[in-house]
Amino acid sequence: MLLFLLLCLLTAGFFIEIFQKHILKIKEPDIQSLWEELDEQDWYNRLTNDSEQKEWIELDKKNGLLKDPYYVRKVIDQPGHREGYIRYIQEKCK
Repeated sequence: MLLFLLLCLLTAGFFIEIFQKHILKIKEPDIQSLWEELDEQDWYNRLTNDSEQKEWIELDKKNGLLKDPYYVRKVIDQPGHREGYIRYIQEKCK
């Protein structure tokens, strides 16, 4: 019974994703344009001045938090997410 419920949820998720992509034409945000917008931020430039922090940020762009366009948008727009990301990078470099 539980397996059937799980399969139903996965199937529903699959159809919702198809509906969004093909019928509503909702596209993923372009990550390159978000990274360019991120490069214009003062706080980001202060982080990348330190070579060790810049290495961690580049790794995050390849396969970390900054690979997700929705997370990058939150970091740019919301101060709470921004402060959390700054603390995350600073902790990684200690």
